[in-house]
Amino acid sequence: MVSNILRWSANGLLILVLSIILLITSFRMAASIRETGMRAQLAPTTGHLVPTRSGGVFVQEKGPANGIPVVLFHGTAAWSELWRQTSDALASAGFHVIALDLPPFGFSDRPGNYTRQDQAARINDVLDTLEAPPAIIVGHSFGAGAATELVMRYPDRARALVLVDAALGLTATPSAAPWVIQPQWIREILVSLTIINPIATQTLLQSMIAKKERALPEYVAILQRPLAQRDSTSDIADWLYYFLGSDTNAASADRTAYAKLEVPVAILWGDKDTITPVEQARDLQTLLPPETDLTLLPGLGHIPQIEDPGMFNDALLKTLAKL
Repeated sequence: MVSNILRWSANGLLILVLSIILLITSFRMAASIRETGMRAQLAPTTGHLVPTRSGGVFVQEKGPANGIPVVLFHGTAAWSELWRQTSDALASAGFHVIALDLPPFGFSDRPGNYTRQDQAARINDVLDTLEAPPAIIVGHSFGAGAATELVMRYPDRARALVLVDAALGLTATPSAAPWVIQPQWIREILVSLTIINPIATQTLLQSMIAKKERALPEYVAILQRPLAQRDSTSDIADWLYYFLGSDTNAASADRTAYAKLEVPVAILWGDKDTITPVEQARDLQTLLPPETDLTLLPGLGHIPQIEDPGMFNDALLKTLAKL
């Protein structure tokens, strides 16, 4: 009797494990089937590719060519189109908006090297090619790392730095994640279950914002659009290794470097942010020069520019006026 129960339990456990493996494998296969699109078919005609030494970077520009340039760095799994309402507001105020697609996201080439230093170097090439004068650099979430790296390594490129709910990792403890996810196949499975998975897009978006109702179908569609390109899963899996902690040599990872920034800095932060809580904003403020302003956005979470575009754009424009 006991042996029969044990045998049935073992068989049940084996079936469960095999079912899980089959489910996970099916997500990876489904991702490969979906990823058949080409940039020429999917990318908006409002943008163009700017050549750099590490491939082309997709850029959407708006506003007068002679306006003060404002360079917009997006967050994880986003791209330049998610800045659309902010780009419109800035352009209407006379700024020359340069919204970028940080590879491997959006419609930029995906060269495989994604450290903050790599990203800063390629955006420096972009601004050089565009012959842009010193710009106001705006970095959101994970894009704040590359934005800050650009300002630290190429200070002549910037006239000011604005950090929005910045995911800089300055308070993070060392993680074993890079070792665990070192195999490419593990990272591809993680990506196919999350970032690439169309079933998960809205849920992931809602998890990042305080105003859950703002995970609108239009934003979900924006986030999913570039992911239909070929090899998206494997390309984003390459990036995931850097994102989860192997980028410790970045200048922007050094807490002592922030006090040495030579340009004005401002911070905008959703006070209901659960991804990078307000405590991180206050910690960041202590690292920066004493005149650094921190503006809290009431009731907003980690992506304030889509949660309440009016409030965010108003706060950003007021901040730019001060800078």
